[in-house]
Amino acid sequence: MRTSRLIRLIMRIFLLLLASSMSFVSFLGGYSALLILGDEDNIDLDVKIDGDPFRDPANSEIKIEFELYNMGYFDLEDLEIELKLVLKYWSNKTGTSVETKVKLYDDEKSFSTIKAGHKKKNSITIESKDLITLNFTGIYSNLDWTKDPLIKLVAEKVLISARYSLGLIKLKIEIEDYTIDKIEKEDLV
Repeated sequence: MRTSRLIRLIMRIFLLLLASSMSFVSFLGGYSALLILGDEDNIDLDVKIDGDPFRDPANSEIKIEFELYNMGYFDLEDLEIELKLVLKYWSNKTGTSVETKVKLYDDEKSFSTIKAGHKKKNSITIESKDLITLNFTGIYSNLDWTKDPLIKLVAEKVLISARYSLGLIKLKIEIEDYTIDKIEKEDLV
């Protein structure tokens, strides 16, 4: 009888230690996620455009650089970015002004792990071959010249996702309708 009681006591202590350590890891993961997402300076997004994607998409390139600061206790793993770019413009075909969207780019990229306590700069380069070709002449002929800006290049969706806290937590950061560039009336006249 004594041996079975001793084994049960050891198992109870082991289960208590296991549950406590898992609770502590979960707490640290949640706290770290709050540290990363709670400060807007931890995620920096910059866009550089070479050429003119509106008039000459064949000779243009869009480079989106982002820097993430993992100030938590665990590594950010399986970092992925889903990006959807659209061209928005006001058209006036029948006397009424309608906002029109044309898809330019829609893709997903994967990146390497960001170690705990480190900053990492990554970039997505969208070359002309990756952009969907537009009929800019058709867009130009249907523009509503009473609206300003006439045309906008918009990141309709930027979804940043990663696994955290030993894979127990999946983070998702979504940015919607982020205007990257725009053309005003004086730029086209």
